[in-house]
Amino acid sequence: MKKLSFLLLSLLVVSMLTGCKKDDPVNTQTVNMVINSRAIQDGEVTFSQSTFQFLLDYTNMTLDMTGYYKDASGQSQSLNKTAIKLTNKNNLIYSFGSNDPSSPTGYIDMSTGVIWFHFAHNSTTQVYCSYYPMYAYMTTKISNPDNGFVYNHERSAYMFVLDARGETCEMHISNFAPNVTGTIMQGEISYKNLKVEPTNLGYKITANEAESSIKGNYTITDLNINLNDQGLIIDGSFKCADLEFNLTGKMFALD
Repeated sequence: MKKLSFLLLSLLVVSMLTGCKKDDPVNTQTVNMVINSRAIQDGEVTFSQSTFQFLLDYTNMTLDMTGYYKDASGQSQSLNKTAIKLTNKNNLIYSFGSNDPSSPTGYIDMSTGVIWFHFAHNSTTQVYCSYYPMYAYMTTKISNPDNGFVYNHERSAYMFVLDARGETCEMHISNFAPNVTGTIMQGEISYKNLKVEPTNLGYKITANEAESSIKGNYTITDLNINLNDQGLIIDGSFKCADLEFNLTGKMFALD
């Protein structure tokens, strides 16, 4: 599956990892990232969005993070964890965490900067966090119900950007191919004001109809997308130009 062509994120760590040497006088990088957080207690979800600071130490391969989130009662809480060990998974993906349930455990995609992590706020509340543009790896099944045409398209990529309240969402598609040949029609296209519902499993994104940012026959209908497994897995569908689109994908390419 392909990475997002438009996801020019602030954490371009892949070049830093290859460019930094252990004898460099400065071998750390600090970045600020907007993070979506969901605190879940007894099936109830409290959404918040705030800026976290991340410090990567490339010599020791550790991660420090500082930020704020809202707990299940809506109160702001601080998170300050240091020297979280990074472990290489497959050259691009690094995992991190410990046996302490209150310490963040998650993944960083070193090619896109996408980060996801979770931790226990207390014995009854789990908190799940991710960088606010979500998803880099996707397969799109395009089909025409009238003639049975089916085409699996892996050159497109989808990104979902939530607003600060977790109520609406933008969907950006790169290399969009709304046709029966799989030919790319638009390098990038976007849809705004899609409805978002933070859930105890992730996020649900819906729209009866949405107009594109580009004039033409790109209106989509019957949009229904689920970001499940606490936001790590995506599945969904929509219609455009008499075609049906079925999406499957994941935030991290771990296999």
